[in-house]
Amino acid sequence: MIRHASMNFVGRFSLFALVIVCTLCARLSANGNNASRYQNGVRNSPDRPLNPKQLSSLLENLRQKSGFREMHFDPQGFLRLGDRSKIDGGSAAARELLIAAVDRAKAIDLENHNRTSQIAFARLAMPVSFTSRESGAQVEVYPVQIDFSDFAHLRGDKKAIEAFDIGFVVLHELGHAALGLRDALVNGQEPGECEEFINQIRRELGVPERQSYAAHTFTRRNLHSQPPSRQAELLFINSLVGGNKNKSFSLNWDAGQVGAVRPGEYKPQTIPQRQQASLAP
Repeated sequence: MIRHASMNFVGRFSLFALVIVCTLCARLSANGNNASRYQNGVRNSPDRPLNPKQLSSLLENLRQKSGFREMHFDPQGFLRLGDRSKIDGGSAAARELLIAAVDRAKAIDLENHNRTSQIAFARLAMPVSFTSRESGAQVEVYPVQIDFSDFAHLRGDKKAIEAFDIGFVVLHELGHAALGLRDALVNGQEPGECEEFINQIRRELGVPERQSYAAHTFTRRNLHSQPPSRQAELLFINSLVGGNKNKSFSLNWDAGQVGAVRPGEYKPQTIPQRQQASLAP
C-alpha cells in the first residue's frame, strides 16, 4: 500500500511538472513566433509590461529630459521619437542616448518589477535570446527591470530627488544596454563611465551631479520602541547654483525596504571607441 501511494505521488508530481513545462513551452512558442519580438529598439515588455500610469510617467519624464516633443509609444509598445527636428529644450546628450537606444541593432524591453526586493530602483538584467521556429529569426533582448515603488521611499533635498528620478534611472540603464557603458569598476566610490554620461545630461539640464555609483549605507538609531534601520545615501553636487560653488544635496532611503545601490552582477559588453564612432547617430 505504501508503494502504491508512493507511485501515485510520483505520478501526480510528474503530471504537474509536465503541465508546467508545456505551459512554459507554449508561452515561449507564442513569444517566439510573434514577429514584433524580433524587432530592435526600446519597447514596453509584452511579458511584464509597465501599466498605463507608469508608461505615461516615464514618457513625460523622458520628453522633458530629451526635448523630443513627439516621442511616444506606438500600439506595439515600441518607443518612437517622432519628428526629431521638433525639439523643446532638453539635453543633447539625452537625445544622443535615446537615438542610440532606438536606432541601433539591439532589442531593449522595459519590464515592470514593482515591489521586488531583489531590485533597487532599476537594473539591466542578463540578455535573453529568442529564436523563431518558423523563420529562424533570432534576437537578443536586454531587459531593463524597473521597480517604480522604490521611488516613493526617496527622502532628502528636492534637487537631489529631481536628479534621481525615474527618467535619469532609466537613462542610466539605457546607457548600459545601448552604449555598453560600465558602472564604477573599483570600489563604487567614483561615478563610473555610465554615470559620468548621465552626469553630462544633468549638467545640460542644470541638475546636481551624482558623486558616486555605490550608495553609502549606515545604521540609524530610532526610538527605543523601534529597531534600528539601515539607511542608504547618495550625494549630489551642483556647481551652477549662483555664487555657491559645489553646493551639495543628499538623497536618502531605507535600504532595508528598497535595497542599496551597488554594482550589479551583469556587466554589459563595452563597445570599442571606433565602433561607437561608426554607430553614432
